[in-house]
Amino acid sequence: MSEIAELQAHFAECLLLADADPVELFQGDAELAAKRFALYRGNLTANWERSLGNACPVLQQLVGKEFFRALAREYGRAKPPREGDLNRFGAQFAEFLDDFTPIADYPYLPDMARLEWALHCAHYAPDARALDSTELARMGIADLDRLHLKPRAPFILLQSRWAIADLWQAHQADGPGWPDQLERTSCCIVCRPRWRAQLLCLSVGEFQALRMLDQGMTLGAALEAADAAESEFDAAAALPRWLQAGLFAAAG
Repeated sequence: MSEIAELQAHFAECLLLADADPVELFQGDAELAAKRFALYRGNLTANWERSLGNACPVLQQLVGKEFFRALAREYGRAKPPREGDLNRFGAQFAEFLDDFTPIADYPYLPDMARLEWALHCAHYAPDARALDSTELARMGIADLDRLHLKPRAPFILLQSRWAIADLWQAHQADGPGWPDQLERTSCCIVCRPRWRAQLLCLSVGEFQALRMLDQGMTLGAALEAADAAESEFDAAAALPRWLQAGLFAAAG
């Protein structure tokens, strides 16, 4: 490693370690250099906090601003960003929370982070024309069972043992109240019918059908799987709902 590379590596290491002393990196007034370095380090962690807070506003509300600030700093030091785009900073946040013992009493937080990261990523997904009911109606009824519906990005299926979808909705403007029971299976999909990412709650049957379609199965096979997973699954109601949510890409 060259001398300049070693210097840069040491500089980065000092940034990530709160108690590191970077004085030997600088020439001149050591006290002034330390103050300037502290400002630089403070700006770095503030950027982490803002970036993560923008991606995970509900999680920030759940743990409180002060704890969230500390959490962002711990995450940034454990998983420092490897690219300049801070919109990607939270990509490993949920996995980090899985093993973060200070939140062990709140085991639903990692899945909340997964949900919010999916919504964040959905905002930046490329746009594509969605399949609508008119286009689907042009296909013969006999062909529907053999049809392969192509998922339209963003198409992010989430399943949790916790009621994360209800909990997320409870923190939205004019949303419902706090869920009565947190330890309840939650199935949902993050999509973007138009310009804004949305969270669509799913029944167990819907989740199973959409997972099968995402794996390349035919519509007929997916609906059979949904019927097996949920005795009251209603395909006649589910399919229009999926089309309205823009879940599938138009042909061509």
